Amino acid sequence: MIRACIVLAACLIALLAFSCSESSSKPKVAPPEAVYTVRGRIVSLPSKDKPASSLQIEHEAIDNFVGMDGKLGMSSMTMPFPLAPGVSVDGLAVGDIVEFTFEVRWKSQPRSQTTRIVKLPPETALHFGKANPTK
Repeated sequence: MIRACIVLAACLIALLAFSCSESSSKPKVAPPEAVYTVRGRIVSLPSKDKPASSLQIEHEAIDNFVGMDGKLGMSSMTMPFPLAPGVSVDGLAVGDIVEFTFEVRWKSQPRSQTTRIVKLPPETALHFGKANPTK
């Protein structure tokens, strides 16, 4: 009986150690404070041989965007959209029209990350301009 308890305890300790090492190896990301789906045109793509390069998209206005200061609305502009792990831009080119989803975190890292990007038909009409914030 004592031997069985010792074996069981050893198995539980090994299982606990394994699960802790597995969870600590994956970066923990806080839930996003907001998620936005937007359309835009690719201005530049990240390049593997240029580590400082990034995905740059000229996006349509985001009327319901909430800034860190609580201000509503983001007018059209070109800006970087960091890619979340596992999100690929393979098959995309500068000038492509896309729909993409990005998350925002004001209190933790990553501040923003693009979690999905899909190429739209080239004839998709985009509307650039000032935001029309709604409450």
